[in-house]
Amino acid sequence: MPGQFFQVQVADGMDPFLNRPISVASYDGKRMLLIVKVVGRGTRILSTRSAGETIRLFGPFGKKFLPAKKKSLLVAGGIGIAPLHFLAEYLSKKRIPFDLLYGVRSAQEFILRKEMNKMAGKVFFIAERGLRRKETVISAIRKMKLNAYETIYTCGPRSMLIQLQKISMPVPVYAFCEDFLGCGCGLCLGCAIMYKGEYKRICVDGPVLKLKEIDFEV
Repeated sequence: MPGQFFQVQVADGMDPFLNRPISVASYDGKRMLLIVKVVGRGTRILSTRSAGETIRLFGPFGKKFLPAKKKSLLVAGGIGIAPLHFLAEYLSKKRIPFDLLYGVRSAQEFILRKEMNKMAGKVFFIAERGLRRKETVISAIRKMKLNAYETIYTCGPRSMLIQLQKISMPVPVYAFCEDFLGCGCGLCLGCAIMYKGEYKRICVDGPVLKLKEIDFEV
């Protein structure tokens, strides 16, 4: 279901010791798409694996999340487009209308543009550099008429989520949280986050949570 993820074993043996959590970007019952962005040693090793090699996956992890059957806005920042693409597939199959706001730092970082263009009603692609008009997700969403939507779903860097939290939204906003997920099944407590006044584990209580109820300062 949208929001769920897998723990991917980086390599055989104990080095690196921890698996890497990767959100599901697409699934049709037979084939699954996981998008890996190289940010450290583990993901760099994964990026070198070749077609035909066997990679061990654990999951799916994450609490099942059923999107509302109402017109929604998807707000993606950077690699946050991956789980929102899977959500877009779900909404499209259910014929639930949605628009997309997708921002990146550099225009070269856009992925899945053709796929999202086919599914979304309106699409807004913005970049801090590389496009004629420079803009951020935050500056763009401030200009939008959010009353046209019933729900907003967002995924992106923590800094983006914190800024979105400061904007007065007329509709519910749900965040697809991505953080350090050591075990993926609630044992290590590495992904604990303050939610509604108490600690929750992103991997088992989320990763989809109401944005306004998250305390990023704790």
